[in-house]
Parts: sequence; C-alpha cells; structure tokens
Amino acid sequence: MGNTISGTEGVAFHLSGPQASAFGAAFHVSPVRMLYCDRNLVIREANAVCLQVDGLSRSEVIGRSLEDVYGAAICDARRPNIDAVLRGEPQSTIEWGLRRATRGRLLRIRHEPVWDAAGEVIGFLLMMEDKTDLHELEQRVSMQEDVIRQTSDALAVVGADYRYHWVNPAYAMIWRRAPEEVIGLTVPDIIGTEGFRQRVLPRLTSCFNGEVTQYEFSWPNGKGSDTLYAVRLEPLRDEKGDIVGAVVNMRDITEAAILNQRLRRQAMEDALTGLANRYALEAELARRVDLCLQAGAECGTRYGTALLLVDLDDFKVVNDLAGHVAGDALLRQVASLLRSLEQTAFIARLGGDEFAFLVDAVDETGAAHLADRIVASVEGAGFVWKGERYSVGASVGVALLDAEAFAAGTPSVHDIINWADRACLVSKEKGGARVSVFHPEDGEMQARFEEIGNLQVVQAALQEGRFALHVMPIAPVDGRSKPWHEVLLRIIGEDGRALPPQVFITAAERHGLMNRVDRWVVETALARMPALPHDVRLTINLSGQSVGDPIFRDFLLAALDAAGIGAGRLAFEITETSAVRSMETALDMIAALKQRGHGVILDDFGSGLSSFGYLRHFDVDMLKIDGNIIGNVREDEVQQTIVAGIVAVAEAMRIRVVAEYVEDEATLETLRELGVSLVQGYFVGMPTPWDEVFG
Repeated sequence: MGNTISGTEGVAFHLSGPQASAFGAAFHVSPVRMLYCDRNLVIREANAVCLQVDGLSRSEVIGRSLEDVYGAAICDARRPNIDAVLRGEPQSTIEWGLRRATRGRLLRIRHEPVWDAAGEVIGFLLMMEDKTDLHELEQRVSMQEDVIRQTSDALAVVGADYRYHWVNPAYAMIWRRAPEEVIGLTVPDIIGTEGFRQRVLPRLTSCFNGEVTQYEFSWPNGKGSDTLYAVRLEPLRDEKGDIVGAVVNMRDITEAAILNQRLRRQAMEDALTGLANRYALEAELARRVDLCLQAGAECGTRYGTALLLVDLDDFKVVNDLAGHVAGDALLRQVASLLRSLEQTAFIARLGGDEFAFLVDAVDETGAAHLADRIVASVEGAGFVWKGERYSVGASVGVALLDAEAFAAGTPSVHDIINWADRACLVSKEKGGARVSVFHPEDGEMQARFEEIGNLQVVQAALQEGRFALHVMPIAPVDGRSKPWHEVLLRIIGEDGRALPPQVFITAAERHGLMNRVDRWVVETALARMPALPHDVRLTINLSGQSVGDPIFRDFLLAALDAAGIGAGRLAFEITETSAVRSMETALDMIAALKQRGHGVILDDFGSGLSSFGYLRHFDVDMLKIDGNIIGNVREDEVQQTIVAGIVAVAEAMRIRVVAEYVEDEATLETLRELGVSLVQGYFVGMPTPWDEVFG
C-alpha cells in the first residue's frame, strides 16, 4: 500500500527505528524537489532542494496552503492531478515550469498518494524532477541519428578484421543492399576481391597504422554511367587510444568534378569568341619554349614558333558609334576570320581587341607573310552593322622563338608576349594596318624598352607618393574673363628633382595607368582647395582614358559632391580627341559637371579633322586652341585667319577661347586683337610648384 504518513508533529512516518531515519534522510537529501501535502492541500513538509530552487524558507512554506505558496493559477492547473491522486491514483506528467525559478525548464511532475494504516489517502507527495538536460541530450542524439540516417554521405565503420561493424543507409545503397545486409560481412564480400586488394587494402593498412588517407574512385551507378566518389578513411580509436578500426566516409563528387572540368575549360577559354584566352596562350607558349629547349639548334627551323600579336585599329570607333553589341559582333567576326587563315594555328583572344596567333615551324619571312595576310584579310572584310559599313584594320607585331630569342638565355612567356606587344606598338605608331617584327637591337624596339622603364617610374611614383602638383597661370586679355590656374602633374625623381612629365604620361596612357594618375590629381587638388582664397579658380586635366571610363566618371562626380567646392571655381580640361572617341561617356560627364556648376574646357582644339563639326555636340565653357595652330601667329596670316575663324565660331556659341604657347608680348597682342579671351604660355607664367604659388 506504500509508505504511510501521519500528521502529528511535522511528518511522522509509520516506520520505526533506523527505517524511519533512513526514509527521512532520503527525503531531505534527494536531488528531486518534494513536498508533502495533506488532503486540505496544506504543505506539511518540503525538502531542502525544493526550498532552495523556489528561494523560500521553511517558515514561508510549512503549514501554509499550496495555493498561498505557489499561487492560484498553478493550483488550478494542477487540480485534475490533485483530485486524481487524492482518489488514490498516482499521476505523472512532463511539462514546462510555470514559476519564475523554473520557467524554461522541462519538469517531470509526479503526484503519489500517501496512505494511512487503514488504507485511506491522507495526502500526497508532489515530486518535481528537472529533465531539461536529459531532454536536450535525447534531442541531440535523436538529431544526430536522423542526420546520419538521412545524410547523402555514405558512412561505415570497418573493424581491424575488415568486417563492417556499422553502415548508414547511404553507404548500403551504393552496393544496392540494405544496412543489415552489409553489417557483419567483410569488405571484399561487398566491393569484390580485386577492388579490395588493389584499391582499398593498401589504404586501410595505412589507416590502421594511424594515417588519414583519401582517394577517389568511380563505380557504376546502374543508370548507364559512373559515379565518382571521394573516400576518406580515418582511424577509429577506443577509450585507451588503440586503433580498432576505420571510419569510412564516401561522398558523391560527380557533379563537382563536372563543374570543375567546366570551370577549367572556361578558365582557358574566351567566353565571347570561343577562342583560347590569355591563360591558355601562356600555357601553350610555355610548352613551346620547352620544345625549343629540347630541340637545341633545330629550334629556329623544325620546332620554331612565331607569336603574332594582332591589335585591331579603330575598334573603339565601332564601339562608340555603333555600340558595344556591334563591337562584340566585330570581335566574333575577326575570331572566325583568324580561324580560317591557318587551320593548325593556336589562336587566342588576349582581351579587348587583341588577338594572338601561334604558328610552328616558320622563319621570319614566313611569319611576316602570314601577318601580312592577317592585315589584308581584316581590312578586306571590313565590318557591316545595320546597313552601315565600317573600315577596320589590324596592326601586327611578330616575335620569334629562334636562336636569336635564346641568345641571352631562356626567355619567359611574358618576355615573348612583351616582344610581340612592342612590335605591335611600333606598327600602330607608323599608322596601323602594317606588320613589325621584333629584334632586340632595333632602335624602335629599344624605344619600347625605354617606355617600359618610364612606366615603372610612374608605377613607383604611385606606390611611393612621388607625385607633385604645379600650377600655371591662364591670364585674361579681353577685360571680361577671370584668371585661372591650370593644375599640372610632376613626378619627383629619387634625387628630389621634378622629371619632365610628357614621356611618363605617354607610357601611363599606353599601359592603362592614367585613371589612377588622374584620381590622385583630383583627390589631391580637392583636398587642398579649402585652404585657397575663394577667388582662386583651377583647371584640372583629364586623360582620354578617364574621359572614356564610366567608373572614373562616377568616382569624379562622387568626389566633387563630397568636397562641396563652390560653383565657378573648378573647370576640367578634356582633349577634343578623347571627347570624340568616347562621345557618349564624354557627353554624360560634361552634362553632370555643368549641372554641378563646374566648367568644361575643350583642350587641343583644332587637332582633329572635324573640329567645328563636333564642337556643337559639346556644351563647353572654353576651348583651348591647339599649340600647332598658334605657331607663328603674329606673322603668319593663314594662322591668324584660322584663329579668327575659331574665335568667331566660339563667340557665336558663347564660348571663350584660350590660346596657349604664348612665348612673347607680340604674340599676346596679336591674339588679343584676334578676339582671344585668355592666354597661357611661358610669357604669361611658368609652371610653378603649388606651395610656391599658394603658400
């Protein structure tokens, strides 16, 4: 009938001697919270852990009703269990704690009836056991079992006897079996004796020696193809650290392998044309250099290679006038044409409008002949887009892998590409649509080497902060205009002296560094302007690369907005040629600058063939007459007529005219009489370091 409790003083158990003492001790030291209530729900006893968890003293609990201590809400919630236990029916529930002390804890709550000697229920024991940690552990174990069962990774445990001790469903499925059909069998029973001996046994042996081993293998998947698996074997150790088996993890990597293969192919292929790309070209060149090294004296004949670098002439004109879609179509046309010229050639697109042609077993004459065919074919094909025909040309530079190439040592892949690139630059400088062959001793090629040296100077100046700003005055001569200062860039040499800028700027423009140079100039000038008097006005030059670059345009506008320079204090000089070549971007940039109150100056005006025709497209404030037009204007009537014509057109468009290269007073006065608004030149003022002018 259970333990019997009577309600004399405290709690008296109907047990005698040591039994009663043991029962009482167990009640009070139990880690489970326990209360004894009589039939009137008065608490007659509570053990230590119950008082501790609830933060109550014995005087606050003993002799008080359950409702007074724990509240009506909790008692009402427990009422069905209490009624049942007072009828003699034990109750057990699992529920979340309701009191602040137990909120968020999962409790097992038991109501046990207490009987007297006559068999009547005189009260009940209320026991509250915290099961939160056990519940969380069970949840984790259950989750881990679900993960192991449902994972796509095939898992198994193989003992030192080569028998399967455990496998998950994914592992068994590979061998078209159920897990219970695998466990207990040996590895050879499942995968076959030959596969075990050749593929698995050596790796299991290493694993049993403490090594983690990995390998890949293919297995028929029953669908007419193979599945590629990556296998990892790790030693399984017992509690003493002894190796008792191996944990096998097999993962299906078929899709990943196919993707990697596709990515490798894409990494070596130009997406637009389907030709090889620069990386593929470099790999192929490296292979051919090795062949030449092996061939020795025969390198220039039997195994010789010629690299032809093809750069389209006026590709940018097609891009700007017909759009990028047309430009892409032109590149695909050229790729197809190059394929048709030499079936055995290795052809690549290096990027932009540059292509490379690798051919074997040709001497200089044969390579030059092939290059001439390329030039003629590209020019003859032309390009038609939406009914409009565009003239297209190609400049070709040739570099040979022959005895001369190896005379000073084994050339690198980048050496060979640079040789062809420099030869191509020579072809372009001679007017394009022609062929040049690289020879190390050639004077024009030496100039390209010098250009690379100049480029390195620019790169070093960017990295080491060896740029400096000078300014040169632009003086008004019309009695109406305001004075300006043109911001000029100088590179400071290692000896601290300013270097002539033009050769370095040319190198930077040719090799795509002018965007970074222009950024430095803009950022530095804007940072210094707040310290200048408010009547100082500056003009800043922008290179053709920057004018044609939408990213630079966004940078420039953001920098101007952040600087907050007042309207009328800044103007930007862009050359007529760059504005025409990048007309769409230039028009966007000009409009955005004008909207912000900044001026625009069209520099080198008159250097193009259609200057007046293009002028009406550009909303500029001033134009600078090209220095070649100024020339000997004080004595040359033709030049005077040209200047007067420019001034007349400019006045009609309400544009001021700046004349540069003013070397003496007579030239200045002549230009004033011709209606020029401002002048610039050594007679007006020399380029001077920023700090010397503005302090």
